[in-house]
Amino acid sequence: MNAETQQDHPLDEFSAIDGNADAGRYLAQFWQPVALSRDYVPGTAKRIKILGNHYTLYRGDEGEMQMVQDRCPHRGTSLAYGWVEGNCIRCRYHGWKFSGDGAGVEFPAETATYERSIRLDAHPVREYLGVVFAYLGGGEAPEFVRYPELEDEDAGELVSMSVTLPYNYFQRVENDVDEVHIYYVHREFMASFGLVDLPRITAKETDYGLVCTTARSDGSKFHTHLHMPNAFLREAAIGQDKDNLAIHAAWRVPIDDVSTLSVMIDRVKNYDPAARESEKEMIDPTVIAERILAGEYTLEEIDQTHPLLPVIQDTVAMAGQGLVADRKAENLGQSDRALGLLRRIWSRELKALREERPLKSWQRSPGAKLPMFEAAPDAESVAAAVDAGVTPANS
Repeated sequence: MNAETQQDHPLDEFSAIDGNADAGRYLAQFWQPVALSRDYVPGTAKRIKILGNHYTLYRGDEGEMQMVQDRCPHRGTSLAYGWVEGNCIRCRYHGWKFSGDGAGVEFPAETATYERSIRLDAHPVREYLGVVFAYLGGGEAPEFVRYPELEDEDAGELVSMSVTLPYNYFQRVENDVDEVHIYYVHREFMASFGLVDLPRITAKETDYGLVCTTARSDGSKFHTHLHMPNAFLREAAIGQDKDNLAIHAAWRVPIDDVSTLSVMIDRVKNYDPAARESEKEMIDPTVIAERILAGEYTLEEIDQTHPLLPVIQDTVAMAGQGLVADRKAENLGQSDRALGLLRRIWSRELKALREERPLKSWQRSPGAKLPMFEAAPDAESVAAAVDAGVTPANS
């Protein structure tokens, strides 16, 4: 993409993932999305990289997803290049076979002792709303966080997608609570939805992470919910629906120090037929961003109807920071309140991890939907509230 490397901007406590770094160990304590369900038909095995390590992810012949260590314990070749047999995986090199829970099943040309002594590291997986999630930490997996906002079929069509981004994951996490950027990075796109005036921003820690609230001049409010450590939920303008904001959730998962798996789940009210058709043959948004960053053309010169135009715009802005952002060179302001809170929370939790103290147990109320938009109060309701001596909720 450009000549920059991660050495140009030294890794900090947020960005370092490889080599058992603290942030990688912290992220492994949570369920993380690792793939899209539709990419794995029964009998499919693929080698994936997530949180700095490779794994073999496969769907058994009976349809169940399995995730095991990448390398066969015999001679170290990737199991992903082997055969799926039932719910087991057989190594292509010498035929060693393991079940999805890691137990040895067959060791051709070896004694029965191998079946009792050699097994794979296996990881819990589950599918949710078209996405494969895995737990990569030690011990028992935590409770899986569900999103009733996304489970509501009345909210629109379910759309799941993923993009690989060419920069460090924490830049993308920070951007999710950066409300001002949308008025410049996505200026024309957001203006088409009437989002043109800069908001007043507040942020506070919650039981699940933090909420960033943007209050606009008309009295309306938007709430962005950052679920610790790296997922967010809000109503957002997307290219698939020209008339309505979509319910939008996204997880920003590090592949390694300098690349990110961005997984998005949306509920789209009115899926634009033209956008649906163009998605079938669209150019990868990161390829377009690479060409812009290489100076081949500008953002204004690309197809403004690209279904993932916001991804292209964000990639140019965040890859423009370098593969890893240099936070020591920043000058933060009042518009960065949510970003500052996010960093303080992360620093606190990473310090507790290093000192082997208990981490905060992040929780959502089961079944309860989080508020994402508050309409501006009408004049009559405001007047009535003032007469009654009550401060209106949106004031």
